[in-house]
Amino acid sequence: MLEIVQNYENYINSIPELIGKSYYKAEFFMQKLGLKHATYYRKLKSKSFTPQEVKLITSLLFPEEILMQELQKSEEDIKAGRTIDFADFKQKLRAKYNV
Repeated sequence: MLEIVQNYENYINSIPELIGKSYYKAEFFMQKLGLKHATYYRKLKSKSFTPQEVKLITSLLFPEEILMQELQKSEEDIKAGRTIDFADFKQKLRAKYNV
């Protein structure tokens, strides 16, 4: 358990560096997190992002990993038989988007 906490702490400490090395500008993260300029930089400096913010930052920094996880989950769903018929899927989309 202590190892998990240590790894999380190390990750939190590396977030400013990871953000600095990313292709995104600070404005992008501020917009996605819904933070004002001063709040974003304060949280970045003090490394005090909430767990939800850390989760969002991680998904923005590593979109390929998120995509791979979703694809893996989809494959597991298919193997377990958790699928729906295409006609049902189209019907649900039409109902959801009024098309």
